Amino acid sequence: EKQVFQLRAHMYQARSLFAADSSGLSDPFARVFFISQSQCTEVLNETLCPTWDQLLVFDNVELYGEAHEMRDDPPIIVIEIYDQDTVGKADFMGRTFAKPVVKMSDEEYCPPRFPPQLEYYQIYRGNATAGDLLAAFELLQVPAG
Repeated sequence: EKQVFQLRAHMYQARSLFAADSSGLSDPFARVFFISQSQCTEVLNETLCPTWDQLLVFDNVELYGEAHEMRDDPPIIVIEIYDQDTVGKADFMGRTFAKPVVKMSDEEYCPPRFPPQLEYYQIYRGNATAGDLLAAFELLQVPAG
């Protein structure tokens, strides 16, 4: 059974990132992966605590399965943090995972679940912690029509 959703990734900020540049700072951005789509935040220069305050919207996300399964066990969102270099490709700084709060089309968009609260997600680089991401993720079912 096919369901269509919109994912909203509220990318607020990160903190305690590690210094990827010789300056002791980084030029961080986040890439959000969901199913077969990905989007990036803007790059913020020379900071270990970027405040993006950005909303990334993924439209027409097609998921297959029972509606109640989507609501109770939505797919995982992968968030990777990179350091943008002036030359060459971006350096990987860490990764975290999140589950979105799901709203089916027959549910009200209202408290206490919506809008979702920002929460901290621990960023990992290998087995080491590499900072925190403050974000909120919501997956909204698009009414069939």
